[in-house]
Amino acid sequence: MAKQQRTIGVFIIQLALAIYLVITGLCLTLKLGSSISSAEISAVAKLFGGASAAITILIGVILLVCGIMFCLKAIGIDLGKLDDIFKYVTLILWCIVTVVTLLGIIGELSAGAKAMHWLLVLAKNALIIGGILTIKNGK
Repeated sequence: MAKQQRTIGVFIIQLALAIYLVITGLCLTLKLGSSISSAEISAVAKLFGGASAAITILIGVILLVCGIMFCLKAIGIDLGKLDDIFKYVTLILWCIVTVVTLLGIIGELSAGAKAMHWLLVLAKNALIIGGILTIKNGK
């Protein structure tokens, strides 16, 4: 298996994604404020009704652990299959968050400004998904 080429661009994407996931995870688990995705993740958690607080914390922990693993991977520490599992769980989770968020915004579309907001949310989530996909599998 070919080793991932370590370019400055890949390093920056991995580190930025790791920081983003850690901050979002901290915001969700410890209620230290909110990240730009906290409302989106809370909307997904509300689909589970009364357990939404527990689901929000669970998602926060997953994002926090994944962010830490991505940070370690960005600096050259590979945890093998463990970080690959978290990568795929986070990828699936983020795809769900994206779909739920975009469908929720479609219901609110009524003007050009909201259409631009929908495109910006799509772009932000596509950048996150693309960043996750740039991280290669380990040993």
